[in-house]
Amino acid sequence: MEFELPPDAMMLRDLLRKFIQKEARPLEMKYFTSGTLEPKERARLRQAIEQMGLWGLTVPEAYGGGLDTVSACLIEEELGKTFIPIEIGEVAAPLYACRDGQIASFLEPALAGERRGVLAVREPGPGGCIPEHWITAAGLITGQGYSIRGRKSLAVMPEAEDFIILYARAPQGISAFLLDADHPGLSYPVGEEVILEIDGCQAGEDALLGELGSALALGAGEAPRAWIRTGARYVGMVERLIEMSSEHGRDWVSLGAALAVRPAIQRMLAEMRVDVESGRWLVYHAAWLADTSGDGALRGPAAQVRLATGEMLQRSVDRATMLFAGPGTSEQIEPNRLVQSQVPAEALQLALDQARAVIAAEMLSLESV
Repeated sequence: MEFELPPDAMMLRDLLRKFIQKEARPLEMKYFTSGTLEPKERARLRQAIEQMGLWGLTVPEAYGGGLDTVSACLIEEELGKTFIPIEIGEVAAPLYACRDGQIASFLEPALAGERRGVLAVREPGPGGCIPEHWITAAGLITGQGYSIRGRKSLAVMPEAEDFIILYARAPQGISAFLLDADHPGLSYPVGEEVILEIDGCQAGEDALLGELGSALALGAGEAPRAWIRTGARYVGMVERLIEMSSEHGRDWVSLGAALAVRPAIQRMLAEMRVDVESGRWLVYHAAWLADTSGDGALRGPAAQVRLATGEMLQRSVDRATMLFAGPGTSEQIEPNRLVQSQVPAEALQLALDQARAVIAAEMLSLESV
C-alpha cells in the first residue's frame, strides 16, 4: 500500500499553511467580532493566493483548473484551520449550468474573481434548509418572465459587484435564478443575520439557471467530489479545535492546577485526536478513489466521508465547548460560534441525513437518493 502524498501538493500545502498563519489568523478576532472583511483585506488575501498559484486550481479542468482530488483535499484541510473566508477561485457548482449570455455575465467573471455568486438557498427559521418548507416562490408571468417573492438567509452580505443565485419554488419544481445583487425587488435589511428580502422582484427568462424545476439537480455530477473535499475541510476545522482546546487546557488554571492535568480533559483531547485521524484517512482514501476510479464507484465512499466527518465535527464541537466551559484567561473565540459561522447546524444535519440515505440505499440495493 502506498501512502505517499504528491510532493507538488505537499509544497502547495506548506505554502498555504504559512500564509494562513501569517496573513489570515491575525484577522480572526476582528472578523469574529464584525462578521466581515474590509475590501482591502479581501484584496490582499486574494493577491497572495494568486501569487502562490492557487487561484482557480480546484475548478473543473474544462474551466482552467483540474487539480486532482487528493491535492485539493490537502488545500481544503489547511483552509479549514481558519474561519477567515479565503477565496481561491471556486464557484458554486450550479453555475456550471450557465448558458448563452449567462456565461459572459456570471460564470466567467466568477471564475476570474471579478464577481462573486452568493447562494440564496436556505430560508430563515426552523426547517429553512428543507426545500419542502420553503415559501419563496416564483410565479410565471406570461411573456414577461417570473415574479418572485420570499426571504432567504445569506452567508455573507452581497457587495455591489456580486450576484445572487436564488432558489425558489415554481409550479414545475424548485428552480434557480441569476440576479444582480442590486436587481429591483431585492433588499438586505440590517440585522444580526444577513437576510435577503424578495418583494415584487421580476426576473426575465434569461435569469433562469438550467431548466425549470431542475435546481436541486444542478451540479449533481460534482457532488461526490464536493462531499469529499468538504470532509477535508471538516478535518482542518477539528484540527483547529484541537489546537485551541490544547492551548486552553495548558493556559487555564483551576484549583491550583492547569486544566490539562485533569483526566477528563485528557480523555476529551485524546478522543478528538483519534477522531480526526480516522476522518482524515477516510477522506484521503475516498479522494484516491476519485482520482483512480470511475464516478460510478464514488457516490457511496463520498457519502461515508460526508457522514463520518460531519459527525466528527459535531462531537469535536461538543468536546471543545465542554473544555472551554467558564471564562477564559483573555478574550477568546468560542468554539461553537466558530463552527456555526461556517457550518450552520441545521444545514449540517440535513447533509448527514442525506448521506445516511445514500449509504443505506447502496447497502439495501435501493434506488439511490
